[in-house]
Amino acid sequence: PPPGTPGGPPPGTPGGPPPGTPGGPGGPPVAGKGPGGPPPQTAAQKVLEQVFEVAFKLLYIGDESGIRDSSKNLRVLWTRALLNTLGKIQDDIAYELLPAKTRALVGPGAKIFWDGTPMVSKLGWIVDRTKWIDSAMDEFLADTAGEPYRQVVVLGAGYDTRSLRYRAAGLQFIEVDLPDISATKKTMQAQYIRASPIEGALPTQHVGFDLNEIMTKKRSLVDELAANAGLKVDGSVPTLVICEAVLFYLAPPAAVSLIGELFDLPKSRYCITDNLSKLGVAPGPPVPSAKEKCSTWLQGAGKELVEHDSIWGGAIHFVKAQ
Repeated sequence: PPPGTPGGPPPGTPGGPPPGTPGGPGGPPVAGKGPGGPPPQTAAQKVLEQVFEVAFKLLYIGDESGIRDSSKNLRVLWTRALLNTLGKIQDDIAYELLPAKTRALVGPGAKIFWDGTPMVSKLGWIVDRTKWIDSAMDEFLADTAGEPYRQVVVLGAGYDTRSLRYRAAGLQFIEVDLPDISATKKTMQAQYIRASPIEGALPTQHVGFDLNEIMTKKRSLVDELAANAGLKVDGSVPTLVICEAVLFYLAPPAAVSLIGELFDLPKSRYCITDNLSKLGVAPGPPVPSAKEKCSTWLQGAGKELVEHDSIWGGAIHFVKAQ
């Protein structure tokens, strides 16, 4: 969405689509071209982007996780570690996944440096979406506590820590992201688990899958997960599907097909914190409300809206559905 109302994240906000992400086969419009999308980057923002590129490589010198980039996923991991240090979210593991030699930059000793800074004040939407998804996880686990086996599918998992924070016997996490990110996450997670094992906890299934290939190569994510990650699709297992800031990067046909596939899973719940414009739920005038638009869309797909919130004029929806 354009800057201001109907809303969108401030330029460069961590955890959202990067300014200038190509429209192409997915992603918001190119910055400054046509309606929607972030405004063009300023000279200062371009310089800051280059600083990030260099800084993140320096932070990982000598690290054994295999990370050699400064992807947005990685920046969000550092951001979540910082937000945990500041007491805004509960995510101790984010800090543990960072390089031991450099993570003190966002550790307890650095709290006085970061607390109250303008940068932290702009991270509210990461705080909100983290708490929203964690609450959905807590509700799912409480409501299915008597089940011997449960499964959680995390789309665009990046370096998300929930499969470590919530790992337990009988709880299967299936994480989906681009192949290179998925492979690095697998290595990073294995290192953590070796140091902090939990008896009986099921190993996370890491699946490298470009979700835009649902459109470009007519691939089925659900078929892939059922064949290669053990996803149960017969309704015998309670399932939670998490979609966190993923649809930004997909072409509209891929987004529609992806959600359609996932909505066909029986005995499933859905937690979505994302822009729904590509699914036909666009931000705009206050009537009907963002919640009403979302509810109408879900009803048309045969689903029920359980809980809803939105930010930035309906640009981002927080959804719990079943």
